[in-house]
Amino acid sequence: MPLDDLRKQINELDEQIVRLLDQRARVSLRVAEEKRMAGEPSVVYYRPEREREVLERVARANPGALPTESLRAIYREIISASRELQRHHIVAYFGAPASFTHAAALRHFGRQCQFTPIGDIQGIFSAVERGAAHFGVVPIENSTEGIIPATLDQFINSPVRIVAEAYMEVHHNIMATCPLVEVRTVYSHPQPLAQCQGWIHRMLPEVKLVEVSSTPIGAQMARDDPSGAAIGTKLAADLFGLAILEERIEDYAINRTRFWVLGRETPEPSGKDKTSLLFSTRHESGSLFRSLEAFAAHRINLTLIQSRPTKHTAWEYVFFIDFNGHPNQDNVQAAMRELERNSVFVRVLGTYPEAV
Repeated sequence: MPLDDLRKQINELDEQIVRLLDQRARVSLRVAEEKRMAGEPSVVYYRPEREREVLERVARANPGALPTESLRAIYREIISASRELQRHHIVAYFGAPASFTHAAALRHFGRQCQFTPIGDIQGIFSAVERGAAHFGVVPIENSTEGIIPATLDQFINSPVRIVAEAYMEVHHNIMATCPLVEVRTVYSHPQPLAQCQGWIHRMLPEVKLVEVSSTPIGAQMARDDPSGAAIGTKLAADLFGLAILEERIEDYAINRTRFWVLGRETPEPSGKDKTSLLFSTRHESGSLFRSLEAFAAHRINLTLIQSRPTKHTAWEYVFFIDFNGHPNQDNVQAAMRELERNSVFVRVLGTYPEAV
């Protein structure tokens, strides 16, 4: 088929897509009106369980010409635009613009929300508690560096809930305004410098390494240094006008970070859920074993267990666990009853759809 005919066909398909998107937007507005008439709180306009269902259904329906992850990315933006038609959302995220948490927030919510950077994790919790933000995005664990203690510690005294989770592959890129052979200084946060030390030793053995408080700050400093480079995200390169000299320079290819989305409501069951909770045990021999035994007895898979000091009394700890399941399941209810009998207190932090 001649090239002009193929282009004409693409134009016709684009017009069909636009008409269908318009129809979808009109239905979304009707959904919003039904919610208002039913008196639903505006915060539930974000329905992570419904969004997970849409993304899974779209993936199943994919004929295959377009990669599934690309199709999901397109639909995340469609969902984001539809959500914003229903209600404007403010999402606070930890760190500076172009940080990994910012990138995770964009990927999870789409680009139609209002995103607000906050420099400390406590500030994210506070913004959600006060209603200054509808949702917050914070890192909870990294596959190579482990748990983020500052995030867990906030839950000891905060009433906010976990309403969703997101995973993001962490890829580091070297970026600058000069060619690689002219780089004399590399700016970045200590973690990326550590995760890329093998590549740095091979490719830039003589450079000066400068640790900074965040990867976006490193990118800004590289922009202002004619022989400087930074290690960071593609988002940072775009924001500060840097050229990416080489992609994926991390020493370990499998490097993922898990994020929690904080909110004030509890999502509906999705059919594939995860629950997070914290509990405290008595200072007795075998108390922790008895508390956790219930999950094994009822065949519930624990995906995280972490202890943290209460910071109120010396040598007093609370335990955080994640498990696969929802409190509306009979085996989960039975395990929770046994956990409560064997613990000083138990608090559910959130039940939410597993990330896709």
